[in-house]
Amino acid sequence: MYRQILVTKQDADYQRILWRIDPNLKVKDYRLLRVTFGTASAPFLAVRTLQQVAEDEGKDFPEAARMIKEDFWMDDLLSGNDTVSEAMESARNVSDILNRGGFKLQKWSSNSIEFMKNISPTERSTLINVDMNLGGTVRTLGLSWNIGDDVLQYNLNLPEVPLTITKRSILAEIQRLFDPLGWIAPALLPGKLIIQRLWLKRLTWDEEVDSETKRDWLEMRNNLNYLKEIKIPRWLLITSGVIEDVSIHGFCDASTIAYGAVAYLRVKTYNNEYKSMLIAARTRVAPVKPVSLPRLELCGAVLLSKLLKHISRATRIPRKQIFAWTDSTIVLSWLTGDPTRWQTFVRNRVVTVLDNIGNAWYHVQSQDNPADIASRGMLLSDLKEFSLWWNGPKWLTHEEILMSRGDNISTDLELRRTIINTNIKIDNNHNEGNYIHNQFENFNNLMELQRTIVYCKKFLNFKRSSDNISTKCFSPLELTEALETCVRLAQHNDFEHEIHDLLQGTGVSNRSVLKNLNPYLDKKGLLRVGGRLRNAEMENDAKYPMIISHKNPIATLIVSDAHLKTLHGGLQLTMNFVRSRFWIIRVKSLISATIHKCLICAKQKAKVRHQLMGDLPAARVTPTRPFLHSGVDFAGPLQILVSRGRGMKCTKGYICIFICMSTKAIHLELVGDLSTESFLGCFRRFVARRGRCSHIWSDQGTNFVGASKELAKMWQEAKLSIPEDLINILAEDGTHWHFNPPYSPNFGGLWEAGVKSIKYHLRRILDRTLTFEEMSTTLCQIEACLNSRPLCPIDHNDIDNLNVLTPGHFLIGEAPINIPEPDLSQVNVNRLSRWQHTQRILQNFWHKWKTEYLTRLQQRPKWLTIKEEFKIGEVVLIKEDHLPPGKWALGRIVDKYPGSDNICRVYSLKCCGKLIKRSISRLCKLPINE
Repeated sequence: MYRQILVTKQDADYQRILWRIDPNLKVKDYRLLRVTFGTASAPFLAVRTLQQVAEDEGKDFPEAARMIKEDFWMDDLLSGNDTVSEAMESARNVSDILNRGGFKLQKWSSNSIEFMKNISPTERSTLINVDMNLGGTVRTLGLSWNIGDDVLQYNLNLPEVPLTITKRSILAEIQRLFDPLGWIAPALLPGKLIIQRLWLKRLTWDEEVDSETKRDWLEMRNNLNYLKEIKIPRWLLITSGVIEDVSIHGFCDASTIAYGAVAYLRVKTYNNEYKSMLIAARTRVAPVKPVSLPRLELCGAVLLSKLLKHISRATRIPRKQIFAWTDSTIVLSWLTGDPTRWQTFVRNRVVTVLDNIGNAWYHVQSQDNPADIASRGMLLSDLKEFSLWWNGPKWLTHEEILMSRGDNISTDLELRRTIINTNIKIDNNHNEGNYIHNQFENFNNLMELQRTIVYCKKFLNFKRSSDNISTKCFSPLELTEALETCVRLAQHNDFEHEIHDLLQGTGVSNRSVLKNLNPYLDKKGLLRVGGRLRNAEMENDAKYPMIISHKNPIATLIVSDAHLKTLHGGLQLTMNFVRSRFWIIRVKSLISATIHKCLICAKQKAKVRHQLMGDLPAARVTPTRPFLHSGVDFAGPLQILVSRGRGMKCTKGYICIFICMSTKAIHLELVGDLSTESFLGCFRRFVARRGRCSHIWSDQGTNFVGASKELAKMWQEAKLSIPEDLINILAEDGTHWHFNPPYSPNFGGLWEAGVKSIKYHLRRILDRTLTFEEMSTTLCQIEACLNSRPLCPIDHNDIDNLNVLTPGHFLIGEAPINIPEPDLSQVNVNRLSRWQHTQRILQNFWHKWKTEYLTRLQQRPKWLTIKEEFKIGEVVLIKEDHLPPGKWALGRIVDKYPGSDNICRVYSLKCCGKLIKRSISRLCKLPINE
């Protein structure tokens, strides 16, 4: 069959082989143009092709097309008809359809001589001839079909018993037993149990089994000789004319070792007699893990439901003619109850059973249940004569069958129990007013409260009358009445004395907060504002708004609803919307509080916090060699010409800024990119010219983090080649890297100011694109200018002291752009005096540094007060520079990092499932924490 099916030309490339007929010839590339044995897709392609042929060519023969689609097993057709003439016509039509697709049916077999005479001798099975008495057998699906008697038989040829019985020999012989429909399932169950036992004993494949297993296996093996005496009628007495008088009855049961299911066909013959016969059976061994017997019986019910569903599809018997039986009242209770009542194991299997065959389940006595044999097993010598197995209980042949579900099938076994934690508050001062007040607080918005009231009213109306009232939708009138009901309850709770005075006919008291509103009660009992707008052309609610106390929770719900409906309007807009229907006492303060608590509005108005400006680090206020403690940052990108000339391309360049933490001296380097490798080269040039750098501060750029790891790695590798007695001495020579919190430029204000100064000069002198060499020269000039800046402001009134202190004095002894002094090298001066003179100058620089520069760092230019710190667990808004406030993420504080002054300026947060670190200048407080 496979080699009759072509594959498409483009798919043939996937079926290439290399082949040569003679070893002396060259290897050739062949393409297999047909479906090939051994490929994973071959069975599907073959069956799918047959299905497509029936679909394309079977329009004129629908019944034959159905046979091809449903009655083929790979390349074997197993089908039939009620009469010989119909069978002949079906054979012709099926052959015609398949011939059109290039398939020719061969090896025809039938239990009708008349049918076989119409089949060409070359197309018949080799075991059949026209003159025979139909006494031969034909193998079909592992069984033998005795054509003459029209029965199915088992053929089993077992080898002699081996001298040593092992797991391998037992499994090999069990696999010879082919029982597709489970007719001898009870006799094969001991074999399944032996296999389970072998696996539990963990025997190797060729290890001899124990004596008990050997005895059980030999007993079962010897009983298999009775297989030749078992004959199963092929015809189930079903024809198209009696299909309505046919029903399927299935039985299930379980024991501690296995569970099983068996199905029977009950049919009414032309003699008005009822016959039943075995259709199919299934068995399963019990799990190794102990399971209760009711659960195993439920598993048997699941097995039966699947078997009956499969039989119903194959025989096309409708679901209403299928009945299931069990002797377990517990299983019946589970199947007839609500599945949600049971625990997960039971619930899932009950749903599966009901989906497969519905609730057509009934109770059977244990002695009448043939599935009991399938769950316990039986030797073949006893099974072949056991009529309960082959024909089912005797009452299946009766005209009337008593179907019962049992007298008492309720059970609490496997009942799903839910633990409910409740908090009960006992209020001895409870009254109706407080109860209403507390109930209003349980709602999040006004519409939710209105819908709840409408539901309650509909339920009361339903209980008072027998009419069914729809609860799927609400009318505007119902929602308005619900709101008025809530307002009325709130008014009676808050203005009890005023309502009482109005009902008595006297005005409200002069001490009442409603005195200026001239209140009155309308026809619905609502307290409204009298006011002075009776002649205004306005809606009634606007002229006479309902009065509500600002202390009542419903007032908060109304204001929140108005705030949302005005698209998060401000104070005036929200108040105008509220006043169009309600008059809330002290409404301005209530609206302000509501807007303040609105999370969306809070995001739009979010303000970051700035903690008291921290103390300067020790590196800023301690005299050290220039660049021993440095900060580093990058600026750019800049456009750099590859070389001078017409049409030359530009590339990107970046400026690396090193700044001394104590003297503010600047060192500039031009680099080609922001990679770690480029920065390490830049850092080596910096160290070669400025000396070793002990501590470096920077932001958390990927190039800086990578450089820090690389330097640490180099230091560890260098230690391996250093003697142990020198390691402690040289330990302090490593470069220590300090990273500022992410997105916190204020922590690196020193080098950020340096970047700003560099950009100031670049913008004014760059009028064209420079080459790398030209830009390096320009940066060196800018570096000289910046290192010539005074560290302290110049006193313009002191004309005698114009030699101000600059970073260059600490580098070269003077400002880099000073006018050169005359050459005094030829003057004869004592060398010791020259050295002492040099030291005196340097000490003078540091004295001026302490007295003039350092004292100016004492004041804090901003962030002058200590602010409240965020608490651990508090939810905050994280500021993002490139996103609008509405899209800023929320984070929860999980840890604090206090500074040396015990004031916290950096926090660790959990945001979007990960931990991040941010400074306080990036965090905004939210009203939900208040």
